[in-house]
Formats: sequence, C-alpha cells, structure tokens
Amino acid sequence: MRYLFIAVWMGGLWVGCATPQVRSQPLLSVEVERWQARYQEERARAEELAMRLARVESALEVVAQERAEAAQLNRLLEEELGRATAERHSLAEHNAQLVTRQRELTALQEELEDVWYQAALSRAKRRSQPQQGAPAPPAQPPPQPQQSAADATP
Repeated sequence: MRYLFIAVWMGGLWVGCATPQVRSQPLLSVEVERWQARYQEERARAEELAMRLARVESALEVVAQERAEAAQLNRLLEEELGRATAERHSLAEHNAQLVTRQRELTALQEELEDVWYQAALSRAKRRSQPQQGAPAPPAQPPPQPQQSAADATP
C-alpha cells in the first residue's frame, strides 16, 4: 500500500507538471478592469464636482454674510439719517427763533437809540436855553418800550 501511495503521488506530480499553464486573461477579468477604470474616472469626476460645490457653497456663504452686513449697515444709516433729519429740523426751528429774536433786538435797539436821541436832544435844548428863574417844563416824556410776548419769556 505504501508503494501504491507513492506511485499515485508521483503520477499526480507528473501530471501536474505536464499540464500547460494558460497565461491569457479571461474575458471576465478584462471587463472587470474596464469597469474599475470607469469607476475610478467617475470617482475622480465626483470628487472634482464635490470640490467645486464646496467652493461655490463657501462663496455663497460669503455673499450671504456680505448681504447681512449691508442690510445692517443700511438699517444703521437709515437710523442715522432719521436722527440727522430730526436734528436738522430742530436746528431750523432754533434758527427761526434766533432770527425772530434778532429782529426783536434790532427793534429794541432802534427804540433805545430813539430814546437816547430824545434825551440828548432835550439836554441840548436845556443847555442852549438861557437860564430863567423858573425851570421850563420838560419836553415830552420819552416813550417807554413796549414789551412783547417774546420778551416776557426768557
């Protein structure tokens, strides 16, 4: 039995060495390689598209942030414009009040000049008249300035 085993073993060894080895690739292997190449191309294309999409998304985020900042600046500018308009309006009212007071002061100054002129004229008349025993009645009393409602308020 031992010899039979050795003989079978030697026969198998001889038959294994005698069979030709086929080196050509089967059709299935070529098809697999072609599909793998297409897969790699599609994968590279998908990665490129993902990178482009990421760049576009980041650009959109930047634009959205700039729009939010612009909207906030717009709101701040509108508030500042409202304050400036209100301040301009109050300054215009104050200017009108100052113009009115300036006119009143000019009128009062003219009245004072008239009073001073009348007083100086009466003093000059008294000095130019010869001294008599009885003093002459004073000339017209100087007109007193009338106070307007604007003068009554400080």
